[in-house]
Amino acid sequence: MRKHDHFIKIAIFILLCLIPLILNAKSDNAIELFKEGNEKYKKGEYSNAVKFYEMILSKKIKNGYLYFNLGNAYFKDNRLGKAILNFERARIYLPSDSDVKFNLKFANSRKIDRISNPENNPFTIAILFFYNLFSVNTLFLFTYLLFLILIASLIVKWFYRKISWQMINQKVFNYAGIAFLFLLFMLVIKVNQIKSTKNAIIISSQIKVKSGPSTDYTDIFTLHEGSKVRIRKENDTWVLITLPNGFSGWVQKDLLEKI
Repeated sequence: MRKHDHFIKIAIFILLCLIPLILNAKSDNAIELFKEGNEKYKKGEYSNAVKFYEMILSKKIKNGYLYFNLGNAYFKDNRLGKAILNFERARIYLPSDSDVKFNLKFANSRKIDRISNPENNPFTIAILFFYNLFSVNTLFLFTYLLFLILIASLIVKWFYRKISWQMINQKVFNYAGIAFLFLLFMLVIKVNQIKSTKNAIIISSQIKVKSGPSTDYTDIFTLHEGSKVRIRKENDTWVLITLPNGFSGWVQKDLLEKI
């Protein structure tokens, strides 16, 4: 697994925790828990590191570096399904992070199941590349900055009447407006995708996929931990899943976890 810059990522984690710390008094020890988890990880106490990271998640604090470290701890603790699950979650928050990409790819290479994904055309690949380039936080920041530029542009339009200023200002307003609407559109899509995620990871070492939502139905194929599936339907105890190759079946809900 690829190592990451310990101090930089602790610093970023602390910054990302500032808002939850202010809004929620229960989160006041999240930074200490994160540091303690890192210390346990360095000592090779991976199961204990997992406990500290999971304690942070129980406080409703979520960010990419936490999921990344948790994925590393699960991987070292030989829990491949949980490792891949948390690397996938880290990728949502840190889509451009090279460490996250490398570790997810490495963990996926350790899976038993080899399920091929359908090939995309070049146009779709280009769209997906841009879509996955920025996290929700980054998109929000850029969208907010463009909004401020638009406000500033309107102020200039109202108070500065020189023709030269107005011509430059109009171009700035037009370009910023187009970029703002595009990024806002991307932000809305990303937020909705996270809220309505239908992808999940198998976390049990081996499961039998059934032809119906009961143990009485026939076994149709087997899956192993780490396999990524899409949830199509669910009830209290069973979910209908689909694989990238089109295979479908029912599995018990507690054998997988949503990304």
